[in-house]
Amino acid sequence: MRAPLPELAVDVVGHPDGDGDALLVLLHGYAEPSSSLTDRLGLIDPHRHCTTVVPEAPFEHRGAAIWHRALVTAPLEALEQFDASLHLLDELLGRLVDQFGTPLERVVVGGFSQGGGLALGLLLSADVEHRPAGGFGVCSFPPAFPGFRASRSAARGRPFLLASARRDHFAPIEASRGGAATLVEMGVALTYLETDGEHVMSDEAAVAVGDWLPGALDGTGEPAPSPHLAGVDTREGFYANLWDVV
Repeated sequence: MRAPLPELAVDVVGHPDGDGDALLVLLHGYAEPSSSLTDRLGLIDPHRHCTTVVPEAPFEHRGAAIWHRALVTAPLEALEQFDASLHLLDELLGRLVDQFGTPLERVVVGGFSQGGGLALGLLLSADVEHRPAGGFGVCSFPPAFPGFRASRSAARGRPFLLASARRDHFAPIEASRGGAATLVEMGVALTYLETDGEHVMSDEAAVAVGDWLPGALDGTGEPAPSPHLAGVDTREGFYANLWDVV
């Protein structure tokens, strides 16, 4: 049995005194620096509403911080690490709510690549105690683990922005569309967009998050229907029957 992991180390980079009127938690990608997100904080939170917290992933691969190993190269380790990271983030949200006095209804978690995938895990998981109001992911994918316990009632109506890239080398765009359609089927209030870029955290995606964030925080945002998802059949493809929906 793996020894318990320590609490996640965090930096507070926006409203460091905790006086923002909302809480934004930014999750870096696989072996990616947090600066890919924090350098764009002026685009992600242009109105500076948020106390912004940046945790560092608890695992390491080849000297770089990761949330979990890649599913295709180390599936069992990836599942174990995903579950552990999700648990640690759940605990972290509980501590942050207590520390800053921010209700979960004013908490958004988002990230790049597998960081955005963990943000989706917090929204979807049936086993999360501290569920944020919404989230976003750039070049991210829903949890890709067989048997993941997803709660339709918990996910329903929660806003999420998913920005996929048509030249993402980690997955074809058809897989991204299949994941997005699965989120819609789960009842997530999904805003889905595509860029012509590659697997990178871009200014274009950060601006889209900044446009979406105020509505996600105050409950006035509406999911943006996407023509890219028209005709996508969730009964086929990677996510078909993958989760244990409760």
